[in-house]
Amino acid sequence: MLEQLKKEALKNHVPIICDEGLSFLKQVIEKHKVKDVLEIGTAIGYSAIAMASFGCKVDTLERHELMIEEAKKNIEYFHMENQIQLIAEDAITYKGPLRTYDLIFLDAAKSQYKRFFEKYSPHLKPGGVVICDNLSFHHLDPTKVNRHTRQLLRKLKEFKAYLKEHPDFETTFHDEGDGMSISWRRI
Repeated sequence: MLEQLKKEALKNHVPIICDEGLSFLKQVIEKHKVKDVLEIGTAIGYSAIAMASFGCKVDTLERHELMIEEAKKNIEYFHMENQIQLIAEDAITYKGPLRTYDLIFLDAAKSQYKRFFEKYSPHLKPGGVVICDNLSFHHLDPTKVNRHTRQLLRKLKEFKAYLKEHPDFETTFHDEGDGMSISWRRI
């Protein structure tokens, strides 16, 4: 059934996590016995539904109205209302209540990853992890893209350097999907 949701997303050009990235996410969830997830960037709910199907409770933030409506429909269709809380807010400005989480999954505006990381990593449980998706951004060559995309690629490069140098986290980078990182809080 999740396969049909993926087909719809691809048909409608909705960015969702690729199969390889989802497999990586599932491995991390199983290895670290993740139960509580905060996702930044819901889109149509594909990855939230997948993580809920892996046994997680997911709080997920989305700001785009059309995506929020689609995600609501999909969450209901998969009967995941008790496992997924859709927060219809901009993750940058959200000030509402949050729990603490075993996993924070960043898959929203790539240019805002540093702000998301700084804002939400305090909600990580001891031993928790932060996973960021799309860090390779389609392996684009900065010399062959427009100015806007070059700026985005520069911000991603700066974010990766930020993760490498962060004194409170140990980060590894992986080629799965479109480039992913996993950051563990140092104890």
